[in-house]
Amino acid sequence: MDRQRTIKGSIKVEGKGLHTGCYTKMYLHSAPENTGILFIKNKVKIPASYKFVVETSRRVVLEKDGEKISTVEHFLSSLYYLGISNLYVEVDGDELPILDGSALNWVEILENLVKDQDLLQDELTIETPYSFRDRNAEIIFFPSSKFQVLCAISFPNSFLKWQRFYLKDLKDYKTEIAPARTFGFYYEVEELIKRGLISGADLNNALLVGEEAYVNEPRFKDEPVRHKILDLIGDMALSGKRLKLKVISIGSGHSLHIKAISYLLRG
Repeated sequence: MDRQRTIKGSIKVEGKGLHTGCYTKMYLHSAPENTGILFIKNKVKIPASYKFVVETSRRVVLEKDGEKISTVEHFLSSLYYLGISNLYVEVDGDELPILDGSALNWVEILENLVKDQDLLQDELTIETPYSFRDRNAEIIFFPSSKFQVLCAISFPNSFLKWQRFYLKDLKDYKTEIAPARTFGFYYEVEELIKRGLISGADLNNALLVGEEAYVNEPRFKDEPVRHKILDLIGDMALSGKRLKLKVISIGSGHSLHIKAISYLLRG
């Protein structure tokens, strides 16, 4: 079993949000065992838990006592990879910094600050498979001795047809998953802007997908499906546990991920 982890001391991170475009400052502090990941905004402590998810459209939003923190999935994905389970995260702003649009910057910022603690982390295991569907999307959990993710995506209005990637071992996350940036489709840009989203997006922090090719240079030929795994891991981190299971995701997104993890942890 894995030990609980925090970071050594404190660190400040700042940058603009992907959707709001607004500048946010974050102050990350070491936290005692069994604290969990706690966002702190205007003195309100918001646990990084599926129980506090209030929105899953294009990003994950947490809320408690009227205070919201948006777009937490990339940050939480990096914490899960690093095994950081206890952290105070003071946030001066409404949305976490997007940085380079992936989780790589977060990993690089935090990997040398990780500190082991004495107590063991809680684990989530299952004895039988579970399947969850939402229209054409499906996510399936299988019993496993370690955490693995097999993901497939396909988008009918683009050249992205059945990209798939298999993360067989979490140790490969930094090289194979963390660098994959958030992505969007050219045909959606105008509508998303009208909805007040992607105000902070640019060709440095997002991969733009055209009808027949990527608009900007991808980091991987299959960067979108790798980013889907990145997001999924961030959503699974809202369980607050180390996962000992295999996940197969077929076109699933934030909403289905949260519903699935809520069911597994029911009661």
